[in-house]
Amino acid sequence: MNWPVLFILISAFEPQSESPWLSGGIAAALFPKTPFVVSVNPAGVGLLCGNSVSVSASRPFGFRDLDRTAIAGCHLAGKYSFAGLLNYSGRNGYSEMTADCGAAVGLRRGIVAGLSLSCHRLQIEGFGSGTAVSSDIGVIARPARGLYLGGAVRGLYSSSLTSTGMGAVPRTISGAVGISPVNGVLVSAGASMHQYSGEEYSFVTSVEPYPGVSLSFSFLSPPIRMGMGLNVCISSLSMQYGYATHPELESSHSICLAYGSSDFHPDPFSHSEDEEVEEIVSFPLNINTATEEELIQIPGIGPSKASTIRNYIESSGPLESIDQMIEIPGIGSTTLENLRPYLTV
Repeated sequence: MNWPVLFILISAFEPQSESPWLSGGIAAALFPKTPFVVSVNPAGVGLLCGNSVSVSASRPFGFRDLDRTAIAGCHLAGKYSFAGLLNYSGRNGYSEMTADCGAAVGLRRGIVAGLSLSCHRLQIEGFGSGTAVSSDIGVIARPARGLYLGGAVRGLYSSSLTSTGMGAVPRTISGAVGISPVNGVLVSAGASMHQYSGEEYSFVTSVEPYPGVSLSFSFLSPPIRMGMGLNVCISSLSMQYGYATHPELESSHSICLAYGSSDFHPDPFSHSEDEEVEEIVSFPLNINTATEEELIQIPGIGPSKASTIRNYIESSGPLESIDQMIEIPGIGSTTLENLRPYLTV
């Protein structure tokens, strides 16, 4: 097998992300914006704020004749979250496709774990085709208000696409730490160890100068790659554009459209220690003053949904009736009726 084909096999499913935000790698996955996070850290699915569908298009570094398109969706069901992803790249006798499904669950207050399974298909004209499967695991924790820790193992199991014995997805062990110092500002850093390419370090920062508009900058090394992104959200529709540079290859462009409510809004860092929550909460709770920790104790509300409720009330103002909860992303009529006995205004 010649070296160009060997290179393609090693990098076929690495690491040109399906969305502009995820060009920041494991550091960006701490603060997911779309269901595409399942491809980097499946635990991020458990932080999404609501059901959504995203589509994206990108052009990998240096491959002017190779475009990538992808679609992903997520669904929240109580403390469980599910996501699916399908991406395809191909042109001029080369094609690759990945189908990914993942799930995440809140293990306990402040800890979310996730698992994903993938099927990969690679075809190169003149060399044949191959199919393989792989699995990833991940975890994200919030040890203190505004502080986040994450870790993932990509390619925990990976079968081979060819007779070389190399896995379709090189095993990668990653870790990240992030903080939201104030509302609308995110800072995170991460490190990864790739099975074939060695270590990689990432840094991501994002600021929201206006509601619904955010700017981001990412840095990965080695080699030194930098990315810039713009995210605009209008009601239930959001658009992301990303531009990334590489020291030796052509630049990369990507765009992503999302419908629904999935953007994760982390709590800002607090210098004062949070008050301990009583193990037994008295119901019904006042929806306008209840903390996330109290909301989580209501059956059917996990960390993600509790965060969504608090963020909605803080941005839109106190609710005048429980019926208004239907306006909160991820709260349907059935969920509202289940929550009604536990809440009051």
